[in-house]
Amino acid sequence: MPAVRPSRRSVHLCRALGIGVAALMLAGCGGGEDAPDAPGAPGASAPAAPITPTPVASPPGLGAIPVLSDTARLTFPLDAYDHRPSDQALLERAQDELAVRCMARYGFDYVPPERTAHTTRPLNARVFGVVDKEEAARYGYGDPGAAGDRRAPVGAELSEEGRLTLYGERVPPAAMPMSQEEAEREGGSSRKVGGKAVPVGGCNRESYLRLYAPTADSVDIMFVFNLKAQSKAQSEADTRVRRNDAAWAACMRTAGYDKAADPMKAVQQLGLQDAPSGPAAIAAAQADVACKKKVNLVGVRYTVQSAYQKRLVAQHAETLELARKQQADRLKRAAGLTR
Repeated sequence: MPAVRPSRRSVHLCRALGIGVAALMLAGCGGGEDAPDAPGAPGASAPAAPITPTPVASPPGLGAIPVLSDTARLTFPLDAYDHRPSDQALLERAQDELAVRCMARYGFDYVPPERTAHTTRPLNARVFGVVDKEEAARYGYGDPGAAGDRRAPVGAELSEEGRLTLYGERVPPAAMPMSQEEAEREGGSSRKVGGKAVPVGGCNRESYLRLYAPTADSVDIMFVFNLKAQSKAQSEADTRVRRNDAAWAACMRTAGYDKAADPMKAVQQLGLQDAPSGPAAIAAAQADVACKKKVNLVGVRYTVQSAYQKRLVAQHAETLELARKQQADRLKRAAGLTR
């Protein structure tokens, strides 16, 4: 199986919001020199496109389904190929350093914006929504670990040439280089600063490529995320999960929440988006947690989703092993850049 190159689709998706592990992925998309909100800022997320759940012709066997109520210590088969939350700060510092070095080549003393602290919550803490009764009683549907890696916007301190150098000129996504090898072979954009061609996508894109896609065989950093999204969609279409969801919805109706039909969309279905930690949300979240425990929702969903992930791991074993090796190499490079 050939290696998966960084997909051009990821460039289209830089502004989108993802699920779960999307927050851990860095896209390094170039937003163009006139981008007012700096969409190409180092560390921008680029999740996979939404996947519509479709029934699977031959659902995987499950074996015994364990009784589970906690998700904080769960690990899925694909987690072994994913970046750990603890690695994120290192990777961000490394990408910032590469951007600084790139900007210095054009005569700019660039200082990246400060990053906010990363959450220390486990990777799968909210994979099936709120499941902890104490957390529900305190935060409702609000996520106590939601503070992510938002950055202050870059702009005022950069000259027009500085913004051009950092973000690059606006180009069609198809014109973006997909590896540093490709970028060096093509020689940069037609725009010059200080007599030197600016990288396509600017120093933002270059810093991403040097860290995440140095060679043409680099596996797209969205590859594992996309497989996780696929397994999620497949499991949600599985009749065993649907039956369990129906049991959860029946429990919620008994508790007085007639509109709650999908445990993954309870906040929206109950109209609690604007006040996820308000009194109404706290009451609903407590009922939600109790119903999940009653029907063993965590045990069923974890077992079914893990089964689909095992199948995907077997189908994409070669690419996933390459991704794991490249991830180890990336972390080693990042450590060297941030010493």
